[in-house]
Amino acid sequence: SGQTSNSCGATSHTREWCNGSRRRREDAAKNGGLVEVSLVDPDYLYLIWDETSSVLDRSIGTAHGRYSLDHIAHEIMIGEQHLWIVFDDDKKVISALTTKFVSYPGKRLLAGQFLGGERIMRWRDSMLETLERWAVDNNCDGMEMTGRRGFERILKPHGWTPEYTVFEKMFEEKDNG
Repeated sequence: SGQTSNSCGATSHTREWCNGSRRRREDAAKNGGLVEVSLVDPDYLYLIWDETSSVLDRSIGTAHGRYSLDHIAHEIMIGEQHLWIVFDDDKKVISALTTKFVSYPGKRLLAGQFLGGERIMRWRDSMLETLERWAVDNNCDGMEMTGRRGFERILKPHGWTPEYTVFEKMFEEKDNG
């Protein structure tokens, strides 16, 4: 077919997703084996979406109707959000995270959007280090994330601080009929 593979297994038809800031393989034997963090090329989303969407599905409830899995897939396909996956040595997706760049008048940040998965302590360090390098490589001034309160203990050892609490009030759905 004329395609060549690089060391990350990506073909010449893919973008260069396997440089140091987009992929990390770490022997985490102390935490249960090898894990790999990888940014998914939007052109190949269809290959991994079924498995990944079932992992992300658990986090959609926190959006309270703001997003559906279809919305997320669309935003990944058009480059609005980025899909990161963590898979183990059996190539099973154990976690998925979406991020997006957010530009404020005075700062550009990489924002964590949706996170689902299991065994977070097994891959937390690899994921955070990979995201930080990628944010720096993309001229970000920092990172931000909204999440449930339990994330404070997971993120605090890596220099994250809780800055504010989000309050919301939803109105009853209007009948447009």
